Amino acid sequence: MNTQLTQQLSWLSPQAAVLKNMRRGLEKESLRMTANGYLAQSEHPKGLGAALTHPYITTDYSEALIELITPATKSIDETLNFLDELHRFTYQQLGSERLWLNSMPCMVGLDDENIPLAYYGESNIGKLKTLYRHGLGVRYGRKMQTIAGIHYNLSFPNEFWQAWHTASQTTDQLQDFINQKYFALIRTFQRHSYLLLYLLGASPAVCGCFLTGRQHNLQSLSAGTLYQPYATSLRMSRLGYQNTVQRDLHVSYNQLSEYIDDLTHAIHTPYAPFTKLGVKKEGVYQQMNTNVLQIENEYYGLIRPKQTAQSGEKPTQALRARGIEYIEMRCVDLNPFIPTGIDSTTAHFLEVFALHSVLTDSPDFSAHKYAELDERQEQMVERGRAPALKVTINGQAADFKSAALELLQEMQQVAVVLDNAHQTSQYSASISTQLAKIEQPEQTYAAQVLVEMQKYDNNFFAFGSAIAEQHRDYFLSRPLSAERMAFFEQQAQTSHTAQKAIEDSDTQTFEDFLADYIK
Repeated sequence: MNTQLTQQLSWLSPQAAVLKNMRRGLEKESLRMTANGYLAQSEHPKGLGAALTHPYITTDYSEALIELITPATKSIDETLNFLDELHRFTYQQLGSERLWLNSMPCMVGLDDENIPLAYYGESNIGKLKTLYRHGLGVRYGRKMQTIAGIHYNLSFPNEFWQAWHTASQTTDQLQDFINQKYFALIRTFQRHSYLLLYLLGASPAVCGCFLTGRQHNLQSLSAGTLYQPYATSLRMSRLGYQNTVQRDLHVSYNQLSEYIDDLTHAIHTPYAPFTKLGVKKEGVYQQMNTNVLQIENEYYGLIRPKQTAQSGEKPTQALRARGIEYIEMRCVDLNPFIPTGIDSTTAHFLEVFALHSVLTDSPDFSAHKYAELDERQEQMVERGRAPALKVTINGQAADFKSAALELLQEMQQVAVVLDNAHQTSQYSASISTQLAKIEQPEQTYAAQVLVEMQKYDNNFFAFGSAIAEQHRDYFLSRPLSAERMAFFEQQAQTSHTAQKAIEDSDTQTFEDFLADYIK
C-alpha cells in the first residue's frame, strides 16, 4: 500500500463514523424507443411533467433521451429505491414505448436531422437549453448526443472534512482545503479510471447505423452489428462522446481557480470551424456562440467538480462563489442486465473508488500526463479484455492485471473503513466482486453482453430490443402504491405550473436574454 494512503487511513480508521453522512445521487439516461425499436419521435410525455422544471424527470440532449434524477440521500438503498420508483412511474406514462437500456443507441433508419431536440417550452431559459443542444448537433452531430450513461454524484460529509482538516494541521481555510482534496480525488480518479472502464464497461458492440458515414476500426459481428472482440466501453472511445476539439482543450485539474479560468477562457475564445457555422443561418439560431465551448457543460470529462447553482447562476460562478460541494463520476455505462441500469454492488464499489482516490497521494498533472490519460483510456476501451494487456503508466508499458490487482488490494482497506462507518459488509463484498473480474474477464459486463448477444444471432439491435422488453414487463408488473403514485403525479403537475410561471414572467426578448447570458 502506498505511504500516503497508509497515513490517511491511520487517522481515519479509528473515527470511521465521520463518513456516516455521505450523500449520493444518480442521474440515469435512457432513450425512449417505439415498440418496433425505432427512436421515439413523440413529445416528452405530459404525464411525466415539464422537463424544464421537474426535479426528478427531465430530458438530456434529445426529446427522446429521458433523464431520471434521484435526490441526494444518506444511503445507497434509498437512492436505488427512488430510482426504481422513478422507472415504475415513468412506465405508467410511456404507453407502448420502452426505454433502451444500452449505453450505445440503436436508431435504425434515422438520419441525423431526424433525432428530435429536447424542447423546454417557450421561456427564454427553455429556448436557451434547446439552442444549446442544437449547437451540439451542428458541432458534433446529433447521433453522438444520444449515447446514454449513469452519473454517480457523491459528497463527503462536513464531519469527515473537519476531522481531516484538524488532523492535517493545515492553516488553509476549510473550504480551500476541501477544494484541494476534491481536486486530488479528481486527478487520482482519472489516473485510475482505466480500471473502472474494464470493470463497469458494458458497450463492446454498436449498431452499424450509429457509425454510418464515419471512419472506424470496428469489426463486423453480424449484419448490422459492429464490435471489438476485447472492447470494454465503446461509449468512452473516440467513437463515443469524444471529439477532436475537446481532445485539444487542456483544462487544468490541478486547482479550482485554474479549472474555472480554463473553462471560462474556452467559453470566450472563438474557434474557426464553429465560426464558419455561424450563430445564425437564414435568420435562425444555430448555436449559442462560435467559441470553443458554448457553456461549461459542453466540456465532457470523466469526472466533474460540482456546486449546486442558484437561480441564474452558471456552474463556474457557483464553484467560484462557494467551492466544491460534490463530484460527479461520469464514466459508468448502463448495465443492461439490471432494470435500473445500476446495482448496489456497483454503487458500493464507486464509493470505495472515490474514497481511495481522495486519500491517495495525487501529484499535479503535467502536460504529458494529460496525453497519457488519453492513451491509457483508448487502450482500455478498445482492448481492455485482451490477454496479457499492457497499459501505459508513468510512460512505461505496465501489465494491466498486476496494476489492477494492486489497486483493488489497496481498496480493500478503504472498503473496511466504509463498512465500519455504515455498519455493513457490502463495501468489502463489492471489492471481492471486482477482484473476480480481474481473474476471470468473462465476468465483466462487456464480456457478458457479447455472450448474451449470441442468443440473438450476435445482433445488437435484437439483443437490446429483447432486454428493453424484459425490463418494461418488470416495471409494469410492479405498480407504485397509491401514495407514491400521487406523489409523482403532484410533482408532474407542479412542474407544469412552474414552467408556465417562468414563461409568463419573461420580459426580455430572447436576443437580449442570450446576449446577457453569454457575456
